[in-house]
Amino acid sequence: MADIAEIRERHRRLRDELTRRVASALARASSEDYSALVALLEGELLAYARAERARLYPVVDALVREHGRATATMEVDHEHIARCVAEVSAAVERLRATTERAARMSARSELRDALLRLGALLELHLEKEERVYLPLLERHLAPDEQRALVRDMREPPAAAAPGEIDVRTIPQRERHARVFAAFEALPVGSSLVLLSDHDPRPLSYQLRSRHRGAYAWDDLERGPLWRVRITRTTTG
Repeated sequence: MADIAEIRERHRRLRDELTRRVASALARASSEDYSALVALLEGELLAYARAERARLYPVVDALVREHGRATATMEVDHEHIARCVAEVSAAVERLRATTERAARMSARSELRDALLRLGALLELHLEKEERVYLPLLERHLAPDEQRALVRDMREPPAAAAPGEIDVRTIPQRERHARVFAAFEALPVGSSLVLLSDHDPRPLSYQLRSRHRGAYAWDDLERGPLWRVRITRTTTG
């Protein structure tokens, strides 16, 4: 194996090994388990992090400048933060809905885990913004541009108009299903408009596999906000 799949495989092995070592250290709490966990973290994990920084990231930087978006990884953070928020809400609802001791203990454990993950994610996400993005804004935006940006951020994004689907407000795992359902409910000749903060072209490939020849795809706006009109042309 000598392609990018090798990186994915190494990620998988690191995750699996870390999960196993953490479980062993927490379950048995022996000196050997602690030592094995620390050896993994200080050895393979940090060595791999150094290799990423020295070899992988310079290549990725060049590709992002030419083909990508510098904020794409931050949006992945947002997806995980939203998932943690949903897990917190679900655990709180379970606590409210039951008085049974075992169920409450399980819900409390899930709530604690979700809150810990959320806290770690949010701390890292905000530090990345404050160390990388905010200094860029301060250095390269004029004061009036900074003030305008801050004013804009005080206002929540406008709600989607009738006939529009703003996927920015939909959890990642639900987006395509929601769009498919909305499209399949359209009468022939009717349209919906899709709003996204990234190019939704991959969705068109899935739509084509399900409804080939049954729709028209029209790009209305391309970046930083993408707007696409999807029209149902037949009942296929």
